[in-house]
Amino acid sequence: METLLIAFSVGFLGSMHCIGMCGGLVSALSMTRPKLWWSGLTAYQFGRVTTYTILGLISGLIGVSLKQLGGFDQVQFVLTLLAGLIMISFGLNLAGFMPDPLARFGARAIGGLGLANRIKAAAGKSTPVSWYGIGLANGLLPCGLVYAALGLSIASGGVFEAGSAMFAFGLGTIPAMMAAPALVNLLAANKRGLVMKGLGILVILLGLFTMVRGTSLMHMLHGGGAGHGTEQMPMDHSGMNHPMQPVHIH
Repeated sequence: METLLIAFSVGFLGSMHCIGMCGGLVSALSMTRPKLWWSGLTAYQFGRVTTYTILGLISGLIGVSLKQLGGFDQVQFVLTLLAGLIMISFGLNLAGFMPDPLARFGARAIGGLGLANRIKAAAGKSTPVSWYGIGLANGLLPCGLVYAALGLSIASGGVFEAGSAMFAFGLGTIPAMMAAPALVNLLAANKRGLVMKGLGILVILLGLFTMVRGTSLMHMLHGGGAGHGTEQMPMDHSGMNHPMQPVHIH
């Protein structure tokens, strides 16, 4: 449950950053019609969530495979720390303290996935299926938030748990993405920067919490193992405290 809450929080707090890239696509979709088409917009959102969930299931299979190889505790520890570091770097970018290292790759991915052409094609469609397809492709865009959530899902060590974590992450991104067209117009440039900075700090704190959580989990695992070993000592020597029984010689 804690992993689900973290994944949802990562999606919810960091989704304001998505307005810059994915929100632009949402606005472009919205402008293809005279009025905001909520059915198509909802289909687009759940297309993204579907892709995130599928990626989560795949990452869960990877986690299960790593678990069978042994030494998964160390892998889980490293993945949790890595997810926390990605969150911190993403928060620094969201707050405006560092550039987005994936911005160039994102722009190339939009062209490579043909999202611009898909949006043009969706303009003439009367069913939300085409918008759902755009959402499916949108979920593949390179994003630090997605990578952090995938790291957490692999560290969960289970297929269902990983898929659920990515589903929760996708749900967390929906509120901001649904409101993206209105938020882009309502937020002035100076207020937008202030909001981004505040959300960036929250994401940084969430990243730090994730790293501390991973470190605490590692200590618990090793502490539990050490404690279990020390508990055996009194049992091994407890027989020395009993008086010796008389020996009968026949």
